Amino acid sequence: MFLVDAYNLAYSTGKAVSFQEAYRMALEIANRLMRRGYRVLFVFDGSSHTPHPGYIRFAGEKRKGMTADEWILDYVKRHRGDTIKLVTRDRSLAEKSRQIHPNLYVMDPADFLRFVSSLSEGETFRGKEPVETYDIQLKMLDEVEDFLRELKEKKRRRRRRRHRR
Repeated sequence: MFLVDAYNLAYSTGKAVSFQEAYRMALEIANRLMRRGYRVLFVFDGSSHTPHPGYIRFAGEKRKGMTADEWILDYVKRHRGDTIKLVTRDRSLAEKSRQIHPNLYVMDPADFLRFVSSLSEGETFRGKEPVETYDIQLKMLDEVEDFLRELKEKKRRRRRRRHRR
């Protein structure tokens, strides 16, 4: 299992500094790893009100104000028996995680990206380039948002009708 401090990975490349770029990077990397049978989990700070793949987590969805570091430490604590490769350059997070999970392996983001790139012969990590699945997911998220907006509007209309009676 690769447990990835998503923003830390993105910032360490110098290529992905916005949320969209970091998210796109996570999708591309997850696609490569999962095609080869690896498990991966990307943890972002903040929260999201739109659906996202199961391999992407937002710390704020678990508890309001929770940081990605706190989420990762909690995960490591709950999965002490699992083999975990934590991808981060955050020394404090790495040390705290090792104290909780003595068999945890900490991987530098640069080494992780080299490993991911080596999984696809002839392909190199593209970072900011669009990923086909990203565009599909954005379209799906837009459709979900439209659907939810329509549901809310229908609910408002029903309330108005009830109040008029």
